[in-house]
Amino acid sequence: MPREFWAVNASNLFERGAYYGVLAVLSYHLVYNIGIDSWTVGVLLAIMMMMINFLPLISTALASKFGFKKLLLFSYVTLCIGYIVLGLGHTIAIIILAVIVIGLGSGFEKALIAASISHSTDRKNRDYAFNIYYWVINIGAFFIPFSLTFLFIPARYGGVFFLMAIFIFCSFLIIILFYSNPVKPDPSIPALKAVKNLKIIFEDPKFYLILIIFSGCWFMLFMRQPFMPLFMTDFGIMPAWFTVTLLAAINPGTIITIGQIWAHFIKDKKVDSFKLLVIGVSIVSLGFLIAGFSMNPYLLVLGIVVLSLGELIAYPSFLSYVSKIPPKEKVSIYMGYSFLPLAIASTFAPITGGVMYYLVAERLSMGRLFWGIIACVGLISVSCLLHYNSYFNRKEVSGPPPQRRADRIKGSRIFSGLYSKLPLALVPVVLIVGISLGTDTLYRKDLSGGEAGDDLVHQESIFQFSGQLYEGEIFQHDISMPEGALIDQIYVNLSWVDEPDMRRSLRRYENEGDTFAARICKDDIVVEEGYGTNPHEQPGEIRIVYKSDKNNSDTDQNFNVEIQLIECGDQYPALGIGAMSIDDVSNSYDLQIVVVYIVTSDVVVINHSIAEINGSSLDPILK
Repeated sequence: MPREFWAVNASNLFERGAYYGVLAVLSYHLVYNIGIDSWTVGVLLAIMMMMINFLPLISTALASKFGFKKLLLFSYVTLCIGYIVLGLGHTIAIIILAVIVIGLGSGFEKALIAASISHSTDRKNRDYAFNIYYWVINIGAFFIPFSLTFLFIPARYGGVFFLMAIFIFCSFLIIILFYSNPVKPDPSIPALKAVKNLKIIFEDPKFYLILIIFSGCWFMLFMRQPFMPLFMTDFGIMPAWFTVTLLAAINPGTIITIGQIWAHFIKDKKVDSFKLLVIGVSIVSLGFLIAGFSMNPYLLVLGIVVLSLGELIAYPSFLSYVSKIPPKEKVSIYMGYSFLPLAIASTFAPITGGVMYYLVAERLSMGRLFWGIIACVGLISVSCLLHYNSYFNRKEVSGPPPQRRADRIKGSRIFSGLYSKLPLALVPVVLIVGISLGTDTLYRKDLSGGEAGDDLVHQESIFQFSGQLYEGEIFQHDISMPEGALIDQIYVNLSWVDEPDMRRSLRRYENEGDTFAARICKDDIVVEEGYGTNPHEQPGEIRIVYKSDKNNSDTDQNFNVEIQLIECGDQYPALGIGAMSIDDVSNSYDLQIVVVYIVTSDVVVINHSIAEINGSSLDPILK
């Protein structure tokens, strides 16, 4: 392999590690450390994902004018700036700016790496090269997010973005030192013409049809991250700690473990990329059936391993097949469009999946039927691939017809048509099995306020406090439960406003933020905690949530909530160097605790019981 191949893979390792490291903590940081509403976070992520998956449509075309190296360097500089701005962001305007900058940088970089690999390898080694490329991506996706668990506490997740900016700088150095353009740029090409040349892709039905069909595979895969953790928790298959931590590592861990074995197995062998693509999509569908139909934790893990294996086979094979469709001078443009299935799936899968999960899994309590529907999307994709293959890749056989009857039947168009329709015949079978499996106990509160499968109801008690804490002081509230009740959820919302800036002897002093902590404890063991420091001249807020593990009873445990003023920021001179500061030793707070119980109909719970101190009044956070 040439030097350029290893250079782009090394730079991609750092960039993908930074990307998945940011994704691992971004939502938590924005909601719990910054205080942005969750629906706003969803909009921000949608903007970023749309840019990341649609910008590759033009990035490789622009590379023909400006050169691959210049555009890669531009993307890494942009990403570095975006991560730094995100780490400094404490307002929605700054965070929106950071998200757009990150989407721009990552969107330009993504397709350039794949196109560089295509140009730096020959047809013989291209399948092997793309397996190496995909293996490198998953190394970053596995190790970086996993290591952040030990390097940062949740309250300090803002520092993650600065570390990721350092990783991007490493990618920048690798490209500038070891990478050269695989294709000589042509500065005479007008930039608009380079973009307009993309329309030639839609003149090739062999290419745009494979993009549409392969979107079905990514549609399935984009269901795993948002809905598999919900499924595991809602139906009590696994405890929350596994859902949050280890589940995310199974997919990249599988690809890392098996990736190199598979790459060496196909190295220097004449393999059919399209056949591998069909096999890979079929295995992904099988994996979702195993994981979704079993309702068993061990088989669920096995199913994720199986679908990960299918992804490992399907995606590199798709990239390799796409790279072989166009003439050599159009490879970079075609590879830019090879990310269109991800763009389509990442846009439509969360929306469609959310509606289906709500209607099928939650309202009907049929989680297994939901995953059966998802697997059927894969079966339909496999059928479309087989039809596609019989139309575009059918080899015309010259000479006399085969003598054997079996060979004649196999080579006939009738056999090819029946063979292509076989996966479609399995669709009603999967749906019938999913329906026949019936309903399952849904442990999450349904729309009516009850508990699926039992005569359980949810009741809530709301407690509100206002007071003053001195630096280092702790306030604690013990939670008492009615007899026979279970703790379902505990919501804690702590807010405070720091003292305003001061002016003494014509000199203005700025008040640094105060740092609070909020904790939920069970039997004197902290189960949830959060920290926060209010930005200058802005209120501070900490929100933490405890959700009980339905596999373990919480009837015998003692719960309490405590808050602590860890540090009071002093007043420092706004201008110049001042040796003297004005001490700040205390601050006021407003605390709201909402306790949601699961009780049977014969247990009486006082709804909305409110304990108020100093006449505080806060809007309930569950409203």
